[in-house]
Amino acid sequence: MRKAFTIIELIITMVILSIVAYIASGLIAKTYIGYNQTNTINRANLKLEIALNEIANRLEYAVPNSIVKRKSATDNSISPISSAPLDYTVLEWVGMAKDSFNANKADNKPGWSGFCNIGASSKNSIITPGSNLSLADNIINRLSNNKANLTNNTTAIFFIGEYDYQDIGYKSAPTNKIGIINSYSTNSLGLSNNLLSASEHYKLAWSAYAVVPINCGANGCDLELKYNFRPWKGEHYNDRRTPSTLLVNGVTVFKTYATQNRVHIKLCIKDKYGFNKTTSICKEKVVFR
Repeated sequence: MRKAFTIIELIITMVILSIVAYIASGLIAKTYIGYNQTNTINRANLKLEIALNEIANRLEYAVPNSIVKRKSATDNSISPISSAPLDYTVLEWVGMAKDSFNANKADNKPGWSGFCNIGASSKNSIITPGSNLSLADNIINRLSNNKANLTNNTTAIFFIGEYDYQDIGYKSAPTNKIGIINSYSTNSLGLSNNLLSASEHYKLAWSAYAVVPINCGANGCDLELKYNFRPWKGEHYNDRRTPSTLLVNGVTVFKTYATQNRVHIKLCIKDKYGFNKTTSICKEKVVFR
């Protein structure tokens, strides 16, 4: 009866175990790399989706004729989105004050109704039946961190079809085609300027928004959302005190263009995984205006 392995048997056993260990380690490494890559793609997908939704949810309430593009954060060349060159990278618009538009449960009235009584209004006083303007003033004041309200020329009224992007104040002083609000009563908005014309429907706004690629380099750009600034007051998204929030980093493509009544947003980002490896992912979203 044999009581021990021979040296040859031990060597053969060690060789077999080494081969098995080599194969197993390769499988484990491939499994880990695959998991890491899948996890990175899922993370990038989530970041993309959040960034696109953040842009789309605000852009959905853009005041008509207010969506423009600028060439870059350092070049203020501007154009309406419908005719902007493809190399214009900054997206900017004026947002409707939708939070103060929602009806108040107490009296079932919105903060501002969106309707104007043309016959009772004048060049510097807009009668808006069905409104609860004290509610609108309170909501706007809170959301803007006390920077905007209905009494300090920071909120503007836009009558549909009566203005274009050049009247808002993007390039120079706003024209009298939009109204600058400086007072209010129960259902009346006082203006600090003499409005040239008005129609039955209007939008109220207290802030513009801008999506800006910054800090661009080999690893892509950071995409920031700028807000709480007012072009009709001479304020610009690049002002030092303009608040901003980071939407997503590692951006390699940020393109926007308009077709008919739609705005298309294409966003690509890249993310790192493993040792010196990257994965890229792109998504496109359409916003109806």
